[in-house]
Amino acid sequence: MMMPRISGALQLASRAWRMTRDVLFPRGCAGCDAPDAVLCEQCAGRFDQCRHRALESAGNGADSETPVSVWSAAAYQSVARHAILAWKDHDDVELDAVFGSIMHTLGRRSPLVPLCAGRTVMVVPAPSSPSSMRRRGRWHTLPLAEAVAVGLRERGIDAVAAPMLVSTASGGRSVQQISSAQRAQRIGGHIAVARGMICQGNAVILVDDIITTGSTLRQCVRACRQSGAQVLGALTLADAVVEDSVL
Repeated sequence: MMMPRISGALQLASRAWRMTRDVLFPRGCAGCDAPDAVLCEQCAGRFDQCRHRALESAGNGADSETPVSVWSAAAYQSVARHAILAWKDHDDVELDAVFGSIMHTLGRRSPLVPLCAGRTVMVVPAPSSPSSMRRRGRWHTLPLAEAVAVGLRERGIDAVAAPMLVSTASGGRSVQQISSAQRAQRIGGHIAVARGMICQGNAVILVDDIITTGSTLRQCVRACRQSGAQVLGALTLADAVVEDSVL
């Protein structure tokens, strides 16, 4: 019964520290360090794309269906990469609102909107490993999923953010893994639908921060499909593959 109080105290302490830090050391843009900006207009402009990537399935069974389309707002390089790492690995939570707005726009702009018409859509954030969740103290992709759901509701779609996937994966930060084989081995079989979640017949849009090899999203697709959900597609802030189609 004491855990909520401890958690609340830690959140207040963290907020107080950030306020003190910002007074003593005024922040700069997370992308280029320009003064007095969370993400300056020029750096934010790097996230105005709608990059398409077909995520091929791996293996046999429920996950061997039609490839899933992934739409991303930026290429994972330069200032976009710097800003994302500042947000997810260096506690720059002020970027929650900025990146949420970017994902809100991406979701409305993507070809996923017509696929959602007349359906109830679960916008599902990709889970991090328990160790990453403890390190960050938050589910960092959840605000992105909530922003996408808001954008879809503004288009008349019955959409809700649904943090229904859990991960039991262990190991280091996925973007630092040496190869796709290592990433697949670390993540493989460790993402599942949380106990008690009902997915049969529901439509799902997956949301993640970065797509590199696609190992995380493949596991998310597999878990959703095995639970009876239909995955309409996925949205990410950035794609690590530079050569790709852009709308």
